[in-house]
Amino acid sequence: MRNTIKLSLSALAICYAGAAWAQQPPGDPGQQQRHDNMLQTVPGKNGKEEPSSHLATTGADPNAVFVDGKLAVPGAPADSQTVPAKFSTRNASLDTLPTMAQPLPLSDQQTQRIAASIAKANAPVVQLNAKPADFLPTDTKLYDMPADVAADIPWVRDLKYVRLPGKIALVRAPNMVVVGEIAAK
Repeated sequence: MRNTIKLSLSALAICYAGAAWAQQPPGDPGQQQRHDNMLQTVPGKNGKEEPSSHLATTGADPNAVFVDGKLAVPGAPADSQTVPAKFSTRNASLDTLPTMAQPLPLSDQQTQRIAASIAKANAPVVQLNAKPADFLPTDTKLYDMPADVAADIPWVRDLKYVRLPGKIALVRAPNMVVVGEIAAK
């Protein structure tokens, strides 16, 4: 019985404190009216929208550091990978590529060097249609990178290659996945 009385007194104290708080006037005289108006809208009734989302906004700040997700400061790159895809067609197209199909970080000079060296090796052309992120059949004959290329570009020495019609596919041998392609000479 004694616990019941304590619980009842606690509940009464909470109700009294809540009623006293509700009687306090708001700091802004129009705040209560805006709140009541917001509750009459469909999003307000569903609790899916902030009341402040309909406040009037000012124009773009001419001194803003970011504009449409891009750095707007002198010397900033025009279209970097940090620009949101909705503002950059390049980043939007990269977002649709599988991770394994991302272009290899080869310069034009390195690409030409690899293509020329492989052309000298005169490996046979395999009649396959493969692109980056594709798996090659396990019985596909792969060739080691030429020694001169592996010496000049160390990170490609782990890759193998196969000549396809019109291109050279760079392959990770353990899993037979194409990680890049170069136009054949």
